[in-house]
Amino acid sequence: MKVIFTLFLSLLIAQCDKSLNSKIESLLQTQLGHTLLSTAQLALQTNTPLDRIIDTLQDLEDKYQKDQKEEDLENREFQSKCDQDLSNLNDEIDAINRLKVKIQGAIDQLKASIESKKKILNEKDALRKNLRKGMNEVDVIREYQEKVYELKRGEVGKIIKTLEEVKLVYASKLRTNFLELQTDKTTVQPEVFAEVTKQLVSFGKFKSIGKPFQDIIDFMIQMSKNGNNIGVLRNIIDLSESLIRQIDEIWQVERKAEEERVRWYSEYQKFMNTDFKIYDKEIGELEAQLQALKDRLAENQRKLEDLNIRLESKEYTKDDRRNECQQAAYDYTQRRTSRQEDRNIVSEVVGLLNVNMRDLKETLAQKMAAGDRI
Repeated sequence: MKVIFTLFLSLLIAQCDKSLNSKIESLLQTQLGHTLLSTAQLALQTNTPLDRIIDTLQDLEDKYQKDQKEEDLENREFQSKCDQDLSNLNDEIDAINRLKVKIQGAIDQLKASIESKKKILNEKDALRKNLRKGMNEVDVIREYQEKVYELKRGEVGKIIKTLEEVKLVYASKLRTNFLELQTDKTTVQPEVFAEVTKQLVSFGKFKSIGKPFQDIIDFMIQMSKNGNNIGVLRNIIDLSESLIRQIDEIWQVERKAEEERVRWYSEYQKFMNTDFKIYDKEIGELEAQLQALKDRLAENQRKLEDLNIRLESKEYTKDDRRNECQQAAYDYTQRRTSRQEDRNIVSEVVGLLNVNMRDLKETLAQKMAAGDRI
């Protein structure tokens, strides 16, 4: 039984030596572990008290822990600030997007209003053009009426004047009033009828007096050409006077008709000018309203462009801030892992010093004796 116990202790010691050696090898593979073991070896060689070495290492271990707590707090504060900044940026972006929707709605409504005003303006302008076209047509008709009237007036004046001259021819030629001649059979000199014929023929063909009157004048010309006595002369004079009266009566009717046409045209112009003023006013108001709508549209479009620029800037700032915060979180995780590993190394060295001081010292001495660099 004693032999078995001794064998067990030997195996246990051998296993412990193997475990210790493995721990030392593992520590020596790290820069910090190598530095700590080298420092511990040097301190042991110079007979530095073990408690001082352990206290120093424990202070270092405590510093790691303290630094980690401080950085944990700083990281929480920084990430909280990140969350607040990103939340504020999201709120600002949401506000800009809401304002964009509102302005876009105003733009759409303004565009619809502009199209509606354009349609009304085009309709008013078309009505005004049709009104002007109608007035131009009436002006053309009125110009033609005036031309015809002046032509008639000239012809009627010429007819009446000629007929009056026909009556006076005989007084000039016979040097006596034709009413004083005694009988219708009294002969009249041929040159008198020739002069009358000349006057009547000078009428020519008139456009304004009408065919019945033209036929009478043609009949008077034939009578004058064939006449040779007072009876024929009186018939011509009577016809002349009758024509003068009838033409004058007809002309008075025509003159009154012209006066009525002038009055109607004047009233028509006043009425149409009133309509033109109304159309001009309405078109002017529509053009002013349309321009105001276009100005408002341009202003809202500028606002929308400004919002797009602001939105792009905010989104860029948000992405930049998010990347900054994510990078800070990654760096924090890396530092925390590294510090934890260093703290574990210090803790492991302290444990070796506390538990396996003699074995540690011998193992390090053996490695030095074997030529290993510590």
